[in-house]
Amino acid sequence: MPDFKNKTWILSDFIKFVQAKKDRSLNYNPNYTYDIYAPNNDDQLSPETIIYVGNTVEVDDNDKEIYPDIVIKMDYWFEYSCDNFQDVIDLATSQNANVNTYKLTECLNYYSKHDTFLDL
Repeated sequence: MPDFKNKTWILSDFIKFVQAKKDRSLNYNPNYTYDIYAPNNDDQLSPETIIYVGNTVEVDDNDKEIYPDIVIKMDYWFEYSCDNFQDVIDLATSQNANVNTYKLTECLNYYSKHDTFLDL
């Protein structure tokens, strides 16, 4: 089990971790699948936002979403799947290798609002 999951992160630190591709394996490994959760009272993320990186939301037989218990206790909300988060970070980094965490956070917020990527 990867040791980056099932714990809180400062968003800017996790962005750097993902930029370095430390959140994925060379071959598909379901243990590296995660969701990102954030406080449900935040309209937009900031680099200082405390996020929770944990197991994915499950769906029961009645199509009801089941969040990890810790996410419910923290009163956090689903923010990103690992695939979407990685795509935003990877694309922005490929467009500008020197992009900083503030700009990457702006890219994440843009994607969340518009469901498309912000060109750098």
